[in-house]
Amino acid sequence: MSSELFLSRIDGRLWAALREDGSTVEVRVEPLDDVPRAGRILKARVSNVLSGIQSAFLEIGAERGAYLHAGDLVFPGEPSSPSPIQDRLKEGRELLVQVEREGRGSKGARVTCFLTIPGRLLVLLPWGTTRAVSRRIRDRAERDRLQSILESLPSEESGWIARTSAAGADARRLESEASRLVDQWRELRDGLDGISSPGLVLREPDLLQETLRDSPTVVLERILVDDPVDRERAIEYLREIDPLTASKVGLYTEKAPLFETYGISATIDRALRRRVWLKSGGYLVIEETEALVSVDVNTGKFLGKHDLEQTLLRTNIEAAREIPRQLRLRGLGGIVVVDLIDMREPESREEVLSIFCEGLARDPARTRVVGLSDLGLLQLTRKRTRPGLAEQLTRICGACRGRGRVRPEVYDE
Repeated sequence: MSSELFLSRIDGRLWAALREDGSTVEVRVEPLDDVPRAGRILKARVSNVLSGIQSAFLEIGAERGAYLHAGDLVFPGEPSSPSPIQDRLKEGRELLVQVEREGRGSKGARVTCFLTIPGRLLVLLPWGTTRAVSRRIRDRAERDRLQSILESLPSEESGWIARTSAAGADARRLESEASRLVDQWRELRDGLDGISSPGLVLREPDLLQETLRDSPTVVLERILVDDPVDRERAIEYLREIDPLTASKVGLYTEKAPLFETYGISATIDRALRRRVWLKSGGYLVIEETEALVSVDVNTGKFLGKHDLEQTLLRTNIEAAREIPRQLRLRGLGGIVVVDLIDMREPESREEVLSIFCEGLARDPARTRVVGLSDLGLLQLTRKRTRPGLAEQLTRICGACRGRGRVRPEVYDE
């Protein structure tokens, strides 16, 4: 699998697009506002403790309070079986928290006390003890090698996770990054007394740095940037965290817009529509509701050439390949229910499920397939950390009183 990263400055905002094997799988855009983003570390103040649901609401400096569940509350040195949240937390107490999921709609952000400081290869867990290797690294010998390196890293009240990008990295690179992350945490911790609550303690990197930090390493063939300043910033940042990848950064100088040249603009437009056409003539209908995401699979124009079972199987196989890409491209998460076309043969059902799981394996977001029911409903969950593409690029339509969404440039005409 080959990957390409495209960074384009459009109307003053930075856009990032990741392509795998020629297909766009992720699109992100620099936000307009400054609400608490996933990954930020904040000094918060407890505003309300709800013993009935073992949760608390915190003031974090945003319009809406943040939600903290008892399972996400931890203090350094606290026993593994703590007492109820009302015995551990009182109104007015200050807490160091990290935004786990950005606010959405009428809901505020969700935060956790299990802090993480991510790097290119490693993640530092300041108050943890875990030493673990990413599950996406399957090779047993490589897992054992990385585990051995992790065990030798600094152990002062901290844990470590080797990210997928750590595969193949030598011990010197891992130790160097570990040292940098420890220094970052100590500087952050030592400056806490000078920050009032609610207040920002650690800001997530901007979109350029975050995208470069989290992009794949071994399979990343090139990084193409259309702004000279952004290109220099990218090279400078990568020289610090990943010198080998810095040589892959190129400058796009053609007259046609970068995203149009590589078909990314057209992909974004299609990703904002309900209907997704499949190559055979079948199609998907993707609906995002407050409770879940539903995906309906239809044969559409595809009538098949042989028997009914093969027609249905081919449509479902195409859908099984396309749906994981659409979930990732659109940034959809939470509960997802896929209404596949009913298949009679168990072998057909197993083949479709296997192909679907293969597609999900490429997704960096945490996913879990619950199963395929007798009714042909495929159920899964996908972790959501930030607003989806439609939520970032569209707004509620005033003409239909919220029944639809429109692009701002269309709405303002």
